[in-house]
Amino acid sequence: MGSYFKAIILLIVLVILVTFGINNLKPIQLHYYFGLNSMPLPVYGVVYGALLIGIFIGMLVGINSRFSQRKKIKELKRENRNLQANVAEERPQEKLEEKTADEQPAQTPEDESNTSEETQRF
Repeated sequence: MGSYFKAIILLIVLVILVTFGINNLKPIQLHYYFGLNSMPLPVYGVVYGALLIGIFIGMLVGINSRFSQRKKIKELKRENRNLQANVAEERPQEKLEEKTADEQPAQTPEDESNTSEETQRF
């Protein structure tokens, strides 16, 4: 269901972008500093170009944080593996302790009452 939802959203965005482009075909000329002018460009071309430049700049700004996150993820995975190895080493010791506890019979409340009765008889 999630892929259908994404496809529908993508279709809606594409329809909006195409209809915006069709409705804004009028050419404009951009004026730069020092009297420089651009060749005539359609309005939608300027808007789409600005969006693409913004996306590119956003990717460049976020690249440092992505690399630091990847580094942190690698460190955490390494720490997780070490901790799992430590737990795996400790588990056999716990099993040995459980076996020694199982070998000694535990005294039940009935056994305690029997022993107290026997001591009272003597």
